[in-house]
Amino acid sequence: MAGAVGTVGAVAGAAFVGDPAAADAPVSDGEALSKALEVERLMVLAYRRVLASGALAPDIERAIAPYLAHEVEHVSTVASQLAAIGEMSATGPLGLDVAAAMLSKHNIPGSLTDLHSQNDCLRLLVDLESLAEGVYFTALKTLTKPGLQQLAAQIMACEAQHWTAVSGLRNPGQYVKAVPWPFVTGSS
Repeated sequence: MAGAVGTVGAVAGAAFVGDPAAADAPVSDGEALSKALEVERLMVLAYRRVLASGALAPDIERAIAPYLAHEVEHVSTVASQLAAIGEMSATGPLGLDVAAAMLSKHNIPGSLTDLHSQNDCLRLLVDLESLAEGVYFTALKTLTKPGLQQLAAQIMACEAQHWTAVSGLRNPGQYVKAVPWPFVTGSS
């Protein structure tokens, strides 16, 4: 029995040490919120670039334009929560080089400077909304304060609504593509 317990402990320890997602998981409220803020700043830049691209049909542009204000509010709200727990955070616009590195880090295809079609724009936004949902899903696993947990759940729900609407605009009439699955999975 003692050998079995030792073996289980060794295997569990090896799995924890060897799991890159576990090693990269936020371990504090500040880390979880900082990761969310980084993604929100990317979202703001992406919406600005997409809306300025000239690639969207006017009705599509009108439909998604309000989402930029939502993302700006998310940046402000998350930054204020970081300040409330004594953590400083950058809230200014991201540079295109930093944004490109973030897209690569999160395995998101496309570019913020190569938005030549409506499909390019909407695909990028769907991918980024997925990233945003995932960062809050992951944060919910580690946030310790109920108010921060509620905030993360609320923003995650907002991002899910954006994802659904943008995906629906990208795939008109194909409702299964706008709501293909009812659950969110985290990202690292």
